[in-house]
Amino acid sequence: MLIASVKHKGLKRFLEDNDERGLRPDLIRKIRNVLTALIAAPSIESVRGPPGWRIHQLTADRAGTWSIAVSGNWRITFVLENDEILQLDLEDYH
Repeated sequence: MLIASVKHKGLKRFLEDNDERGLRPDLIRKIRNVLTALIAAPSIESVRGPPGWRIHQLTADRAGTWSIAVSGNWRITFVLENDEILQLDLEDYH
């Protein structure tokens, strides 16, 4: 899938320049794995990861936003439109 927009400055730098500044060092390997899976997949239905990723759509006021667990409370979240990833973010949302 194509990543069309990124909210998190550290993720944007990581995707564009492979620059890890702005990301927690203990999360980089997992972030890289999740981003690789998202980019390689033709659609969200084909994204495969370990059960610990807990890929799911959020509900209520975040309806339509997808979430993938990175570690602890950290999640990669994004919106999908026509199999394009929008508003890619790394957030601690719990």
